[in-house]
Amino acid sequence: MSERENGGGGFGWGFFVGGLLGLVAGAYLASGPGRDQVDQLRTQTIELTGPDSIMRARARAAAGKARTAVSDPEHPLRRAVQEGVTAARRRRAELEAERDDVSPAAPVTPPLEG
Repeated sequence: MSERENGGGGFGWGFFVGGLLGLVAGAYLASGPGRDQVDQLRTQTIELTGPDSIMRARARAAAGKARTAVSDPEHPLRRAVQEGVTAARRRRAELEAERDDVSPAAPVTPPLEG
């Protein structure tokens, strides 16, 4: 009992000191003032997403390939998508038919005693 009364604040003090150390470490590791960082990020974003960026060209090329794959009826991807859609429609029809065939359960009445 006396141990609890004398040393009960250890966790709280450790939490407090750890928070202070984290704050100091974060402030030390942060490079440059906030405005400089925001400006630097904005510049990098414009470089990556600008009209002449390599990333934009690669994205357009990939989108073109995807459009071609989905629109070409002989492409394996298009056939796989169509087979999936057909299988889903067939399964839905089966489940709806099962639902319609199952009659509602009659109320269960206990047997008469006597």
